[in-house]
Amino acid sequence: MTPAGSLPTAELLILPLAGSAPAPASLSFYVSNARATTRNLIHGDGFNTLFARVQFPAGSLSTLDGTILGPGDSVPVTLRADAGIYGIRLGPDGLRFASAGQPTLTFSYVRYGNLSVAAGSRYADQSAYANALDIWREASLDRWVNTGGAGTALSDLTTSLPQTGHYLVAAPR
Repeated sequence: MTPAGSLPTAELLILPLAGSAPAPASLSFYVSNARATTRNLIHGDGFNTLFARVQFPAGSLSTLDGTILGPGDSVPVTLRADAGIYGIRLGPDGLRFASAGQPTLTFSYVRYGNLSVAAGSRYADQSAYANALDIWREASLDRWVNTGGAGTALSDLTTSLPQTGHYLVAAPR
């Protein structure tokens, strides 16, 4: 079944990293329902340039593989950047977040976002492409849904996370 309002990968113009961008390192850490947790994926460029930030408010963990998580529970989480694009994979699969107090994901593409990918596309220029960028979640194999993120052109993009999974920055082709 195809998720309503979803697009295949071929219909997304995914934001690539500039060729000079150092790859961010992956992270593994625990998130506890008892306290807020923030983790940053940074570029190894000597300036600690932000690639992505995930913020988990206290009480944000709801279920793991259908099992309800309590106020004192914690879960090991992984955060891994996709190679060559503005995308992340957040695990473990099966982790769902509370509808009130969902975690947020922020991508920062100001320094290393390669907006030149807009050339020859439907976008008049790089600024128009930047204005169309949003955060997309892979809903099923090769199907992406817009998460309704917020941000301004040439800035950070932020969205709420209903669950773990694969997220990326893109605009419709």
